Amino acid sequence: MRFTGIWPEERKWNKCSSYVVLIPCFMMLCFGCGPQTVNLPFIAHDLNLVVENLSMANMTVTISLVKTITFWIHGKPLKFLLKCIAEDWATAETKTERETMVNVANIVRKATISCTMVCELVAVFYVSLRLFLLKSSDNNLIYRGYFLYNTSVSPNYELTMIGQTLAAVYGAAVYAAVDTFIAMLVLHACGQLSNLKNDLKTIRLYDRDDLQAKLKKIVDKHNYISGFAETIENCFNLMLLFQMLGCIIQLCFQCFQAIMSLGEEAEQFMVFQIAFLCFYVTCAMMQLYLYCYVGERLTFESAEVADTAYDCEWYNFSPENARLLIIIMCRARSSPLMITAGKFCWFTILLYSQVLKTSMSYISVLYAMQS
Repeated sequence: MRFTGIWPEERKWNKCSSYVVLIPCFMMLCFGCGPQTVNLPFIAHDLNLVVENLSMANMTVTISLVKTITFWIHGKPLKFLLKCIAEDWATAETKTERETMVNVANIVRKATISCTMVCELVAVFYVSLRLFLLKSSDNNLIYRGYFLYNTSVSPNYELTMIGQTLAAVYGAAVYAAVDTFIAMLVLHACGQLSNLKNDLKTIRLYDRDDLQAKLKKIVDKHNYISGFAETIENCFNLMLLFQMLGCIIQLCFQCFQAIMSLGEEAEQFMVFQIAFLCFYVTCAMMQLYLYCYVGERLTFESAEVADTAYDCEWYNFSPENARLLIIIMCRARSSPLMITAGKFCWFTILLYSQVLKTSMSYISVLYAMQS
């Protein structure tokens, strides 16, 4: 994330690191999504070219550009969230709490490595495949686009190819980094909710003098976790809406392109193209599944807090102490924590299946148009 200039840190006009983000933004806009978007009106008559445009770099790089801008704008609240995470690690009181946080950190570490490697492999695979097919294609660039200068002469051609390659690398890096960072924040909130449930389960072990102080501490911690999750939601819900819509479009056009490739009898290197498309679809679905998984887990852990509070021996508490448990149960039931796409829908495994179903239905429409 420092490589792309979006790591949350203090932004100052006289600090060079504050302007590193301009490099990936320039590359992705001027050599990726910009020329491809401008080229869309010129190829609107050819469905195959439109599908190629929207299924490959244009949509992906546009999503990465939106992620870059969104993440850079929200640097201050993200820095605050990182500070909260550091404080949670420093104030872990029991071995169980620390083990829970370590398990979450291990999951995030594996997810980060996997997503980053897959996204970068997709970029490398696509660029290598395009370079390999340049002679057999009517397009001599990595991405088919409209440029204001002649790209067929040297050094314009070489500089454009370098710019498009960098746009692919930056796009893949941002795409994976932002997704895994948000997943890390959400899973940390899930880990804190799990620790909160452990506190509720062991509350009966406290004597009457310490019980009220412990209950108040639990209520404060529940409010803190809710604020933590709401900050994530407020920062990224619009970006996630754009990504979900883009993912549906990508899945639709990528699968359609793979189906149409099967019918091209004389097409050379068809196996490589279909293999890449399958790899590309897998990558897009993996990123969407990551959000749906962490969103489902956050909602589940949040709702389960109410059940854990109800299972406490509340009937042995004084009315004042029992009232504190009611606050926790009402908060957990009436306002469960969730990650949404623009406040329209929340990320769950059910949403994941609905996206697949919607994408497949769009493929049949496109296939009918092509026929």
